[in-house]
Amino acid sequence: MQFVLGPYVPEAYAAWQHVEVDSNHHLMAHPSLNVDRVDGDGLSVVLLGYILDPGKPDAGNSDILKQLLSGLSQGDDLFDAFEPLGGRWALIVKNAHGLRLFHDAVGLRQVFHTDIQQTKAVWCASQPDHIGKSIGLEIDIAASEFISGLQERDPEYWWPGTSSHYRQVKRLLPNHYLDLETGSVQRFWPRKPLKPRSLDETVDAVSRTLSGLVRSAAHRFDLTFAMSAGWDSRLTLAASRSVAQDVRYYTVRRADMDRRHMDVNIPTRLLKKLGLHHDLIEHGSFVSPEFKTLFNNNVSYAHPMRLAPLQSEYNYYKRSKVAVTGNISEVARCYYRSPETAGKPPGVDDLVKLANMDHPFSREAFKNWLDDLGDPLGYDVLDLFYWEQRSGSWFAQNCLEFDAAWQELFFPFNNRRFLMDMLAVDNQARQAPDYVLYKKLISRLWPEVLAEPINPLSLHQRLNRLSRRMIRITRRLMRLRS
Repeated sequence: MQFVLGPYVPEAYAAWQHVEVDSNHHLMAHPSLNVDRVDGDGLSVVLLGYILDPGKPDAGNSDILKQLLSGLSQGDDLFDAFEPLGGRWALIVKNAHGLRLFHDAVGLRQVFHTDIQQTKAVWCASQPDHIGKSIGLEIDIAASEFISGLQERDPEYWWPGTSSHYRQVKRLLPNHYLDLETGSVQRFWPRKPLKPRSLDETVDAVSRTLSGLVRSAAHRFDLTFAMSAGWDSRLTLAASRSVAQDVRYYTVRRADMDRRHMDVNIPTRLLKKLGLHHDLIEHGSFVSPEFKTLFNNNVSYAHPMRLAPLQSEYNYYKRSKVAVTGNISEVARCYYRSPETAGKPPGVDDLVKLANMDHPFSREAFKNWLDDLGDPLGYDVLDLFYWEQRSGSWFAQNCLEFDAAWQELFFPFNNRRFLMDMLAVDNQARQAPDYVLYKKLISRLWPEVLAEPINPLSLHQRLNRLSRRMIRITRRLMRLRS
C-alpha cells in the first residue's frame, strides 16, 4: 500500500508499478496499491488508492475520475468537486493551474514530501523513509530525541505539525495541497465562513452522505464493520442498514476484557437481535517473525502495542476483508473542549497541553500550524486541531500500521462534506454526555440499533455524575441567595 513519487525511479523501487506522470515526475507504487489514470483535453488525474461518490454508489474509480476530468474541462471548481468524495486516496491533478497533489479529507492516504528549499527536488512518499533512503538523507537528531522521549511516556505518540524524523521531509496535512512543480504547500480549506445549520437540516444531509458512502463501499469491497458499545460504531452500523445482510460485523476482545465487558457484551447482544453475522476476534500475544518484519518495515516509528492485535486480526480474516471503523468522527465530537479552553482562542500553551507534548520541538511545530491556519472563518480552532493534527498525523500513521493486517480500510466519516455539515451544528448537540446529533442520526438511519445502550455508565460513574450535578446545583443556589 506504499508509493514513491520523484524525478527518477530509484533502483530499490524498480519492481513496483511505474507511472510516468510527466517527464519530471515518476510514480512508483507497490503492487498492492491501486493506481488509476484518466487523461483528456490536456488534463490528467492519477489516483492512488480508491475514491467513492455517495451520490453514485455503483460508480468505480475510473467512472469518478472521468466525471471529475469532464467537470474540470468545463470549468468546474476543483475544490468543490472534491467535497462530496469519500475513500482513502491521493490524487495528482494536472490542469491549467499546474501539477498538484491532493489527498482525502483527513489525509489517511498519508503523504510526505521534501522541503524544496533544502533538497532542490520534489519527492513524495507514503512514509518518510522511502524518501530518506532514496536520496540519502540523515535522520534529524533533535527530531529523533523528541520522538524517542515521547515514546517512553505515551504509547500513542504522534508527530506534531508537519514534522518527521528528517529535517528535509514534511507531512502534507489535511486541507492542504502540494504543488509538484514548485514544491510549495498551500492551504485550500476553510474556504468560506462557517454557516450554522439546524439540527434537522444536518440530520437530513448527513444521513444521505453516510448511507451513500456505505453503499458505495459495499458495492466495491467485502466489508466487515468494527463494533463496540460506543457512539461511532453505532452510527456506522446504522448507516449500513441497506447492506447489512451482505456484510459482516466484528468485535475485538483484548486480553484485559472478559465477555461481560460492555464493548464485547453489548454488540454481541445487539447484532444477535438484528440477526446479523458477528465475528468475535480474540486478541492474542503471538507474533510471527514474518508479520513483525512486515509491520516494522511498513511504518516509520510504528506503535509496537498494535503488533500483536493486528497479527490476531490478520490470522482471523487473512486480509480477505476491508475493515470499516468509526474513526474520524471525533473531529465533530468536541474532543478537545474543556472549561479551560472555553471562551478564548487557543494558543501554543493550550495546544501542547491538550496534546500532552510540552517540548520545544512540538511548541515550534504547533506555532507554525497556528500561523498557517490564520483566520479559521468561524470554525473552532480546536476542531481543526483534532482534524489536521491528531487525525491527520496520529491516525494517518495508524492506517499504515493497519494495512499490515487488512486488505484495505474504509472510514465512512473520512469525508469533507460530512465533517463540514457536522461542524456547522451547535457544540452542545454534538458533545458529551448526550450527543443529541448522533442519536438523531442513528434514529433516522436505523432506529432499531438503539435497542441496546450506548456506552452505559457503571454504578460508580453514575454516582460520580450525580454527585457533580448536585454540587453544581448547590453552588448555583448559593449564588442566587447571595
